[in-house]
Amino acid sequence: MTVAGLPGFGKTSLINKLICDLAPSDAVQFAVADGKVSTAHEGDYADLRPRLFAFAGDDLAEASALFKCMVKLRRGRSSSIRAVLGVKNMWHVGPSRIWPLTILIIDEAHTYFREYRGSDAETKKLAALSAENARLVEDLVKKGRSVGIMVILATQKATGDAIPTFIRDVCPLGLSFAQKTAEASVAALGDDIRNWPDANPVNLQDPAYVGVASMGVQGRPGFTRVRTPYVADADAARIADDTAHLTEDPAAYLDVYPGPIDWKPAFMDDDANTLITEAAGRLR
Repeated sequence: MTVAGLPGFGKTSLINKLICDLAPSDAVQFAVADGKVSTAHEGDYADLRPRLFAFAGDDLAEASALFKCMVKLRRGRSSSIRAVLGVKNMWHVGPSRIWPLTILIIDEAHTYFREYRGSDAETKKLAALSAENARLVEDLVKKGRSVGIMVILATQKATGDAIPTFIRDVCPLGLSFAQKTAEASVAALGDDIRNWPDANPVNLQDPAYVGVASMGVQGRPGFTRVRTPYVADADAARIADDTAHLTEDPAAYLDVYPGPIDWKPAFMDDDANTLITEAAGRLR
């Protein structure tokens, strides 16, 4: 799923509402890569941190470590889904505590896919990490659905330099909040938005449309406007705290690679490691 739009018009509110709606279920787990901040204690997801099993900030190496763990989860699920669930597609039985829907949110996605040009060692290192991030996320987008992994990519302009087209164009869902130009609307929703001027996100720039987005809906012609309800920070923090005991590493129930105790990548802070260790204790 891709989410685009100008700052302040609803991208973060949409994701915040999604997490708050799903947080009370032990059949859903969340990981976040937020390109706006350096640590989980900052930014839009600070209040939701207790409900996240993993977090990475704007450091490309940390993000790469998170994406690698997610691909490892995807591969582990792909190889064991028949043995664990008895089906080859998780959606035939639905998510559960032992096989939760795992949502990876990549906010300010352009941070992780930026094209670096230069011959110095540091620039080459960043270019390699950016290319690796794109490769890893492509794997999750193309292969994760059937094993219960969903990727949400959010950015202001969903152009090819922000989200590589080999990732963006295979996301089955896309929506856009207000956009300043018709080109930005096309990048977010596809060329067909030109044929539906009333639904074009360029018409959503008025403050009255904060929280309103345009999206295509399967089975319906054209585009539909949707509105995202606002969730106050205090309510989000309360929901995350109340449901923190449900936070678990989704790899915990798979035997094909180490579970939560051994899986403590460097990008995870002490509080997150404590949550995972406690979750492992409950599993025992």
